[in-house]
Amino acid sequence: MPRRAKSALSIAIHKLSALQSGAMSIAAQLIPLWMSATLWLLLLATSGFAARYADWRALRQQPSRYHLVFGGALFCLLLWLMSVTMVDGLWMHFMGVTTLTLILGWRFAMLAGTVAILVYTLLIGEPLAAVAPAWLLTIAIPATVSRLLVSALHRLKSHNLFIYMLGAGFGGGMLSVLVTAIAAVSLLWLIGQQGWAEQALANWPLITLVLFPEGFINGMIVTALTVFYPDLVKTFDDVYYLDSD
Repeated sequence: MPRRAKSALSIAIHKLSALQSGAMSIAAQLIPLWMSATLWLLLLATSGFAARYADWRALRQQPSRYHLVFGGALFCLLLWLMSVTMVDGLWMHFMGVTTLTLILGWRFAMLAGTVAILVYTLLIGEPLAAVAPAWLLTIAIPATVSRLLVSALHRLKSHNLFIYMLGAGFGGGMLSVLVTAIAAVSLLWLIGQQGWAEQALANWPLITLVLFPEGFINGMIVTALTVFYPDLVKTFDDVYYLDSD
C-alpha cells in the first residue's frame, strides 16, 4: 500500500476511534478541559439537586419502589450494553431513559441514570472524563425532555389515556432522541469540532435507525405498565385519566 494511502487510512481510523460509545456520546479526547470541567460541575449540581429534593419519604413508605429504582438503573445499563456496531469505533444503542423518567419521576431517574452511566462508562473502558458528556447526552437531556413533555401533555386538559401512553411513551422516546442529537451536534460546534459536526449533519439519516425503535420500545413498556400496573408509573395520574368524567 502506498505511504499516502496508509497515512489516509490511519487518519480515518483515528477519527473513527474518537467517536465513541453510546447512542449519544462524545469521546473524552474530543472534549476540552474547560468543557469537561463545566459538564462535571453540571452533573454534580444536578445530582445534588435531585438527591436533595427527591421524595425519599415516599420511597421509604413504599419499599417496593426501591426495586424500581435499582431495576431501572440495571435496565438502562443492560440496554446500553446491547449496542450495534455501525463502523469501527462507532456503535449505537437505545437509551430507555424516557421509560425510566416516566416510572421513577425526573429526580430519581436522574440519580439512577447517573449511577448507570458511570458503571457503563467504566465497563466499556472509557476514562472518567467521558462520564460527564455521556451523562449530559444520555441521561440529563432525555430525562428533562421526557418530563417536560409529560407536563405539556397534561396542560392539554385531555383525559384521553392514549394521550399519555402514545404521547409521553412513544412520542417522548422519539423526541428525546431528536433533541439529544441536536444537542450533540451543537456541543461539537461549541468545542470547536466543526468537522465532526459537519460529518454528523452529513450522515443525519442514521438518526432514523434509533428514532422509531426508541419510541417503540419506550411506548410499549410504558403502555404495558400503565394498563397493568398503573401504580408503578410515577408520572401517570390514574384518577385524572381513568376516573374523570
